[in-house]
Amino acid sequence: MKKFSKLIPLVLVTTLMLTACGAKAGGKDEKGVEKTSTQSKESDYELNVGYNPGTGNILGFIAAEKGIAKEEGIKMNFVPFSNSTDALNALNAGKIDIGASFGTAAPLTFITKGADFTMIGGYLSGGMPIYANPNFEYDGLQSFKGKKVATARMYTPDIVWRGAMMDAGYDLEKDVEIMEFKKPTEVLEAVKSGKADVGIGTNSTYMQSKEAGLKTVAWSNELWDPVHVCCRPVALTKEVKENPNAYKAFIKSFIRAQKVLEEDPEYAVKLNMKYLKLDEEKARTMLLETNQIIEADPKSDGIKHMWQKLIDMKYVDPGDINVEDHINIKLYKEALDELTNSYPDDAFYKKLQKKYTEYNSQILGKTE
Repeated sequence: MKKFSKLIPLVLVTTLMLTACGAKAGGKDEKGVEKTSTQSKESDYELNVGYNPGTGNILGFIAAEKGIAKEEGIKMNFVPFSNSTDALNALNAGKIDIGASFGTAAPLTFITKGADFTMIGGYLSGGMPIYANPNFEYDGLQSFKGKKVATARMYTPDIVWRGAMMDAGYDLEKDVEIMEFKKPTEVLEAVKSGKADVGIGTNSTYMQSKEAGLKTVAWSNELWDPVHVCCRPVALTKEVKENPNAYKAFIKSFIRAQKVLEEDPEYAVKLNMKYLKLDEEKARTMLLETNQIIEADPKSDGIKHMWQKLIDMKYVDPGDINVEDHINIKLYKEALDELTNSYPDDAFYKKLQKKYTEYNSQILGKTE
């Protein structure tokens, strides 16, 4: 292991030690053009990347399988966690280096409790189902008035739904009966059993809700469009500052993997089958039919929107924290600029440059 000597595989969790097939010297780029780089074939950095198997980590899987990560000088060791708390505690303890798919609300909450985290990029936005019994009639937020609504407190869709109801003028203490649970699976069971009329679900329970005969009446994207973000790759601020090239290489890998995903989604379906142990129908449903948006951009406007909603709901006490101190959009821009310079005629990178200014307008308005 080089340069990141502090990073060691976890002993107590199962890791998938993935060796990418590409190399920095030689090989082909994403357009099939032979590379002539003289850089070393050895990985410069080794990163332990935590992910939730229920949500996946398709950009990481693509980056590893396509050899993209190795071309960028990193080796990714994928470490599964079944919940955000365990993953973020591991990150805070330095046992993993990046948490890739553990929401936005959870990392922000950890920050208010003293964790010095920085969000360095993007992964998943939206794609959270709101489901109910098949005979439930949905006609906008007013349909929830007077109903029993099950939700997993502090999960991203919980914040999104409550925030949308509050913005629409509803009193959450009087207009709805909220049933709070600790886990999304408990929300699902409450709706299945008839104890709740509606469930504010997660993408990890979407397939189970379909199998249970429930119907998705709305998607979280519809409630906070276009600022709804979920999984943001997060790392320790100290490590990001001390090893920016490692984290930039990670982001470049995610950006290039996003290009592969958009151009060949069926390849991505096969990877979800492989890494998440799903059959083809479930892998395709999870990846392509859940209304989710997968992009590597940090989408800092969405992070700031989530931060303010957490404060408005009194879910967190911000103290004197400036949330922008925990968002790094610079590394993403540097990574994107380098790729754009390498492929100046590629419409994909031009599109991402335009989206970057749209998704990060608040911070850019202060810094550029």
